[in-house]
Amino acid sequence: MSDLICPMCAGRDMATEFRSTNSYDIVRCRQCRLVFTDARTAPPPSELYPPFEQSDTAAQRSARQALSLFTLQRARLIEAHRPSGRLLDYGAGAGQFARFMADRGFDTVGLEPYSLGTTLEEKNLRLVRAPLAKVKAELGKFDVITMWHVLEHLEQPVPLLKELHSMLAPGGVLVVSVPNFSSWQSEVFKGGWFHLDPPRHLLQFEPDTLEDCLRRAGFAVNRSVPFLPEYGTSGWIQSALNRVLPHKNFLYEWVKDRGALSSMSMASRAVHFAASVAGSLPIFAASIPVEFVAAQSNKAAALTVVAQPN
Repeated sequence: MSDLICPMCAGRDMATEFRSTNSYDIVRCRQCRLVFTDARTAPPPSELYPPFEQSDTAAQRSARQALSLFTLQRARLIEAHRPSGRLLDYGAGAGQFARFMADRGFDTVGLEPYSLGTTLEEKNLRLVRAPLAKVKAELGKFDVITMWHVLEHLEQPVPLLKELHSMLAPGGVLVVSVPNFSSWQSEVFKGGWFHLDPPRHLLQFEPDTLEDCLRRAGFAVNRSVPFLPEYGTSGWIQSALNRVLPHKNFLYEWVKDRGALSSMSMASRAVHFAASVAGSLPIFAASIPVEFVAAQSNKAAALTVVAQPN
């Protein structure tokens, strides 16, 4: 591993933590302690994040409506710091969160470098599929910038965070949420942990390395949110299902509706769906109290912080 370079501190002294179930080495920088994926054999981003358009079936609409409870928790976290203003959702995916915040009165831009389908403009909402460097000059300043499980996908996190730093208006806040590598889930499932997700996830943060990453970009953490059930429940459910079902991440991909299940036969889809629903209900019920307890010692599945420029 002598030719591996740490994506945060540029150190070259690494130790292997373990190998993922899909055969990627997960390594730790001995200098800054950041954990990251040895992704030298990974496909390019254009293959990992293909553009997609979501379907509009009754089942998919019902699933998204149920998940809007989690989206509301995100919104209330933001509104506790900024009740209104301009919001940039960096790594917006198909734009659901950006649209949700636009409906709540924020002047919202959803920026997605890869997988967003159609670029559009509506009242209070603009969805853009482009790299930040290409559109930064036209976007202006923001009161809130959000990165919901985006930072772990970046090859070079600090330069990107510095760019976002320069886009915050005076008094603006950055909200970052990432998987917690030191969580109970990570300890239980190791290389099969759902939120590990190599090679799409390049970085794996712990409380100290996330704070270090933000500090290097000129931010200071002023609030930590230890308990976000959205990520806790999904991690326990899908990690457990992946141990017994042949098609990995089936339930997650069904909800995300990115076209990843298109190669499955209808019969296989039906079996996986029935098994996923039956298995997920008891895991969901158990995961809420487990994650609540885990959060008390920074062992929940996600790390979520509100930061401001120094």
